[in-house]
Amino acid sequence: MDQRRVVAHEYISKKYPKKKILKFVNLSRSTFYYKPSKINKKRGRPVPGYSVNKNGTLTPDNWIVQFLKNYRSNINFQNAGGYRALHYYLEHDYQINVNHKKLYRLCKENKLLLRRKKKIKKIKSIANNIEVTRPNQLWQFDIKYGYIHGEDRAFYFLVYIDIFTKEIQSYHLGKNCTKEDLKITLKSALNKISKQEQDRLIIRSDNGPQMSSNAFKDYIKELDITHEFTPVRCPNKNAYVESFFSIFDTEFIQVRYFNSMKDVHKQVREWVYWYNQKRLHGSLKYLSPLKFKERYIDGNASEIKFCA
Repeated sequence: MDQRRVVAHEYISKKYPKKKILKFVNLSRSTFYYKPSKINKKRGRPVPGYSVNKNGTLTPDNWIVQFLKNYRSNINFQNAGGYRALHYYLEHDYQINVNHKKLYRLCKENKLLLRRKKKIKKIKSIANNIEVTRPNQLWQFDIKYGYIHGEDRAFYFLVYIDIFTKEIQSYHLGKNCTKEDLKITLKSALNKISKQEQDRLIIRSDNGPQMSSNAFKDYIKELDITHEFTPVRCPNKNAYVESFFSIFDTEFIQVRYFNSMKDVHKQVREWVYWYNQKRLHGSLKYLSPLKFKERYIDGNASEIKFCA
């Protein structure tokens, strides 16, 4: 208790004039008579227990929680899909509109928040040399390895990514990855686009031995397409495929067990389908790669552009 109130209470209890005592100790009447409530009342309006959707319908909170639990039970959401992303998944899959603050509360109360933390590394700014404004303008490709638990050995995953749509154009999966695999996988990806798009296409990679091999260089000359190499110690020039491999490692590798190479092929094939068809990307206005490409073809995504 404030020392002034203690003094005031002492003299007022001895029948001294209350008004003079409060003036003497410089204490207002409201402060003197204030008594803190013994009950801790929560501030703000009570929780309504439902959400109002854009079409005017109501969705109870327990339904929303069940949908969130269903997402988390799906292997594709065990290490992916923060509460902000789940807002768009609910709207996309169930036409449910939930405020992101409420969604955070529901996820926290039901232990559905992701616990992982991303470490963001600061990279020195380097001049961007290409402004990408359409599909099949710039592809980036690289190789990553994973681990087959049942066979106690590694597997290699080569992927070509369109940085505008984030779509996996083609990939190779095997117990090794050679320059011939790069050629075959690139040819498979090029077969999906027109000759005119091939003539304007740029592919970009780091300076790995397969990418720098004479056999692959000769093949690129034969195809008459442009192959760019990132400068030494400048991974940001290949940032989009590096970002993809971060997603692949976090959302696929870390949450799965592989019995055999056959098992790896099956699970990767299913995940690539999920990635291209279903996974929502914040940079694509929370659309999947193929849905975003459809929007672009229809003329509804022309304002999007990326620098690389």
